[in-house]
Amino acid sequence: MHASITPANINDINVGRTLPIETGATYVFDKGYYDYNWWFKLDQAESYFVTRFKHNAGLNQLKTRSLTQKDEDYGILNDEVVAFKNRRPGGGRINHYHGTALRRVTVSRPDKTKDLVIATNDFQRSAQEIAELYKKRWGIELFFKWLKQNLKIKRFLGRSENAVRLQIFTAIITYLLAYLSHRRSNTHQSLTLWLVELREGLFLRKDTAYATEKRRRQEVQELARTQGAFLVSSLKCDTDSYFP
Repeated sequence: MHASITPANINDINVGRTLPIETGATYVFDKGYYDYNWWFKLDQAESYFVTRFKHNAGLNQLKTRSLTQKDEDYGILNDEVVAFKNRRPGGGRINHYHGTALRRVTVSRPDKTKDLVIATNDFQRSAQEIAELYKKRWGIELFFKWLKQNLKIKRFLGRSENAVRLQIFTAIITYLLAYLSHRRSNTHQSLTLWLVELREGLFLRKDTAYATEKRRRQEVQELARTQGAFLVSSLKCDTDSYFP
């Protein structure tokens, strides 16, 4: 996992260009990382990316790919191989992805006014799998929403840049530790409810079997002192297994 915190006036792609690229990994990102040359860098590193085309992207259709029944049932409208039209799409910058084929997958969105147009260099996965990968990107948005709701990051305790960074990273580390502990606990509770119980009982010392029996033996000894040995003999058998 990689996390980076920047001022609000820094574009996402500026950070993206500095990230180490892992060969064989699949990177799913939104249009905040819209940079053809960075896409090309991912492709040359033998990594995969799944993102969105802008509506005005200049593309030539090279061929169409056949859709399976599952693709059509999912809402896939088109699966095409395309290439960029212009070597210099704007601003005089050279588009190094020009001349290299990539894939355009169009997905119907009945609840939206426009279809979802996905860009990827992955020619192995099905169109449905590509669409589902991009859909999973919303997990990032849900992650930060969960952080704000459950780890009390709505209000910062300090105002300096370093204080804000420390609080955000503390929240992320806390989430990861809680998530790992939740998975290992084999509980059927949701992570949110489990975190509530963890928060309430974090500093409470639970009784162990040894502590419980030790307290019971002390009670027996107190009874022996006040009521005599007869009562002790009837209770002693219950404690011998723990305290031979």
